[in-house]
Amino acid sequence: MAVADTPVYVEGIALNIGWHDATKDLSELIFDTVTLALEDADQSIDAVDSVVLAAHDLVDGRSLSSMVTAPAAGAYLREEIRFSDDAAGALVGAMTKLESGRARRSVVAAWGRSSEYNYDQFSQTLFDPIYGRPIGLNEFVLSAMRAQLYLATDHHKEQRTRASLRRDEAARANPRALKSGGYQSAAPYPLVAADLPLWADVAVALILSVEPAPIRVIGAGQSSEPYALGDRNLRALQGLQLAAGRAMTQAGTTGAQLDVVEVDGLTLIDEAMGLESIGFAAAGHGLEQLADDPRCNPSGGGAAGYCPPAMGLVRIVESILQLRGEAGVNQVAGARRAMATGSSTVAGQTHTAIVVEAA
Repeated sequence: MAVADTPVYVEGIALNIGWHDATKDLSELIFDTVTLALEDADQSIDAVDSVVLAAHDLVDGRSLSSMVTAPAAGAYLREEIRFSDDAAGALVGAMTKLESGRARRSVVAAWGRSSEYNYDQFSQTLFDPIYGRPIGLNEFVLSAMRAQLYLATDHHKEQRTRASLRRDEAARANPRALKSGGYQSAAPYPLVAADLPLWADVAVALILSVEPAPIRVIGAGQSSEPYALGDRNLRALQGLQLAAGRAMTQAGTTGAQLDVVEVDGLTLIDEAMGLESIGFAAAGHGLEQLADDPRCNPSGGGAAGYCPPAMGLVRIVESILQLRGEAGVNQVAGARRAMATGSSTVAGQTHTAIVVEAA
């Protein structure tokens, strides 16, 4: 059977966004989240033959983190793959195994506890140790450089304010968002506090299967940009544009046919540029789209709680909740098809786009 002939379905999902829960260590948080996803799928761990994880050793504070955390995700005596990249990429890895016939059901899980580490220090370690780290580069600095190019004209000022207000309102209405605790990093110019994500503790899990279920993954695309900053066009997310194009081509759809988009971005400006890159907003109008279109990041995006490497999978789960009609106050009426994106490594070097559809 050809890979393209093997449909992949989402059977169950679970999402936990919190802050410094002293009653659970990381393994317990992972175990509880995966258990909830299995219960949502009406399956037991005995029905799972593959586990794909997204985790960072530096985020977890443990060398070879998966040796400690993988059993809690159900990987004991099962084939396991770990991605140290964004969790949307882990989902594609799980899809590949299912489509190839190497597995029939897979757990995809990701996590990160911002309450246990300093993200600014972590992100600085991603940069070149000779030229990047010594001058204090981190992902927010790179996002600020991108924002300065994006905000070069004054007409963005009013749109930026409205987009920020709508994002905060959506996050407050989202029942899964962080309601207390968390923190924000310092905002390098021209970014301001309202542009930044709210750091949180995040655990998310999803059950994929080749068995028919109400939600199907109909498109997936990935791409990567050069590591060296001087080799990239910071005013555009070319990798995301390629990934989204591949996902929509595979899904046989266009941006205009999407009912919901959940675009990952480290900052509000990155989210706006993401909307433009996937073709859901015209060039230069991403902030306007975020401000006025309820289909764009109805979850509240980074304002609802943020911690790599889990965020691509969070965006996917939020999209699936929309298709299931279970998104709460932020539900988009009649949503049948959605795109979610994930990005990672030095402010969006890698990109993944996923299209899901209600069967």
